[in-house]
Amino acid sequence: MTKPLHNIEGIIWDLDDTLYSVTPALHESMRHSAAHTVIGLGHDISFDEALALAIESQNLHRLTFKMLNDRFNIDHRDLHLPFHAGMDHNVIEPVPTLVTAFAALPNVKHTLMTHASREWGMRMLDHLGIADFFDSSAVFGLEDMDYEHKDKSDRATKTCLSAIGVDANKAAFAEDRDWNLTIPHQMGLTTVLMDHPTQTRELPDHVHYRFDHATHFLNEIASGQLQKTA
Repeated sequence: MTKPLHNIEGIIWDLDDTLYSVTPALHESMRHSAAHTVIGLGHDISFDEALALAIESQNLHRLTFKMLNDRFNIDHRDLHLPFHAGMDHNVIEPVPTLVTAFAALPNVKHTLMTHASREWGMRMLDHLGIADFFDSSAVFGLEDMDYEHKDKSDRATKTCLSAIGVDANKAAFAEDRDWNLTIPHQMGLTTVLMDHPTQTRELPDHVHYRFDHATHFLNEIASGQLQKTA
């Protein structure tokens, strides 16, 4: 049994490496913000040492703060907001074709669920030129989920679906980390993986599609050419 992708009425979007690609310049901004945040929280470390740990952590774990957290036992709730507030959105170059692709689907509702902060999400949507396609009440950061991650709880998916008033079987979840798509798949959503060099080439069973850019995903919805195996 198949379901046409153009029957999608709502999309839950991740942010980083989904709606835009994280660039070396943004990684640099993350590392600097991490170092400043740790110092701002009162921990005894120099900026250079904090920056070096952030660099190593990002290289090893794809997580800027992991090694700093391990060293100082920092509560993520304390660093989450100031860290994202210190990041520079201007290092990302907007892609005009993304705006065009969103505009081509006026009847599709959009919601954002990022493990970053809501403020960073709102700021990036505006910077990318697509904020008008998202109701501000349908933009969520990790703090809005009481720090429950997408791969650990169905809270984020349920909250996003409720915010846009779309049933799970008429919604898609777009994300760059396949483990965050396990719960949405179990709930009946169409699961869409945004390509990333760290991924294996064979798609996991809980992923329906993979695209190399959000624009291409939206264009395929508009074309109605794809079919989803139920």
